[in-house]
Amino acid sequence: MQAVVLAAGKGTRMRSDKPKVLHEVLGKPILGYALETLALLGIKKPVVVVGSGAEQVKNYLGDRATPVLQAQQHGTGHAVMMASKALSGYSGNLLIWPGDMPLVKIETLRRFIARHKSSRADVSVLSSVLEKPAGYGRILRDGDLFCGIREELDASESERAIQEVNTGIYLFQCPLLFATLEKIKPQNKKNEYYLTDTIEILSGNSKKLAAFPLASSSEGHGINSRQDLAKATQIMSERNIHDLQTRGVTFVSPSQTFVASGVKIGHDSTVYPWTYLEENVRIGRRCQIGPFAKIRSGSVVGDDSIIGSFVEINRSKLGKKVSAKHLSYLGDALIGDETNIGAGTITANFDGMNKHQTRIGKRVLVGSDTVFVAPVTVHDGAQTGAGSVLTADSIVRRGEIVAGVPARLLKKGRK
Repeated sequence: MQAVVLAAGKGTRMRSDKPKVLHEVLGKPILGYALETLALLGIKKPVVVVGSGAEQVKNYLGDRATPVLQAQQHGTGHAVMMASKALSGYSGNLLIWPGDMPLVKIETLRRFIARHKSSRADVSVLSSVLEKPAGYGRILRDGDLFCGIREELDASESERAIQEVNTGIYLFQCPLLFATLEKIKPQNKKNEYYLTDTIEILSGNSKKLAAFPLASSSEGHGINSRQDLAKATQIMSERNIHDLQTRGVTFVSPSQTFVASGVKIGHDSTVYPWTYLEENVRIGRRCQIGPFAKIRSGSVVGDDSIIGSFVEINRSKLGKKVSAKHLSYLGDALIGDETNIGAGTITANFDGMNKHQTRIGKRVLVGSDTVFVAPVTVHDGAQTGAGSVLTADSIVRRGEIVAGVPARLLKKGRK
């Protein structure tokens, strides 16, 4: 199957120089959620319609999609028309997805595709039922029969009372879609080519139409403003936290905790308030995280570890039973089992040009306010005194104790 993602809109209400689809939800651009979900569906290189901020969006896409330009924005129908050349010769089902909808789940799309096929519909629409449907196109039905979509600006008073709305996600048979797009005209208050007009044309031609409501209306949440962006962040975090709770993780205050997608936490771990866990963080079993902790993308924390107040971990791997309870930054670090990181420890990993790694072995006692000017290696069982500064390329051997500025060998320690 192939897909078209609509990502050309300026997002005027965002009041930003950045294209709307590149604004982030929990550290990932809005558009990235659509691309990742489509990849899970087997659509490895969708067509993405770009317009406002086209070069920025193209740079983000890289080789993950085929960009097509909508130089002037004349509506959703016009945007899809721009994809016709890129899809020339394709005759299968075509999924259309607005690029500003990051909350749609892969399971929802799989069900949508299955229902489209089983119903033998010529076109299917994913709808949503909202208590307050303002701003959305309304789903029109003749009894139970789906027969059209009316944009709110052109809707009558009775049509505006309809609570079932269009999410903007469609499945069309590709040649039928482009043949129908040739028939639409900008006969509306915006003077735009509406993709929704294809529905009434196909209905008049006795084509079979279907509209399937979402099980959860939150998945249909689109982003048009900073308020919408904040709401999407909240929903995504709540969803991720709920999934981890069902797997045996305690969140003391979920509403004051932020968890990105792909985070894995072992059972019987506890996460305290004001903790921020970025994408693809891995935390082991029986850990304590926070409060006021930040663990950044790709970091790993081993079983039975404690990451406490105002500790940030970045691109680092911590072993089992590591304790870093207070006021520390651990960046580009490898830390062995049972090591204690004293309050105020800093891995100074950036020299102004490159990032460097700090390697700390097992059962190391790191004194408070130690600074590791990476690259630094500290072997098993070593110890640093409070306030020590280990300069670049320092090596502390097994069992040694160092202290001072710069750190000097005091004596052999335990082995």
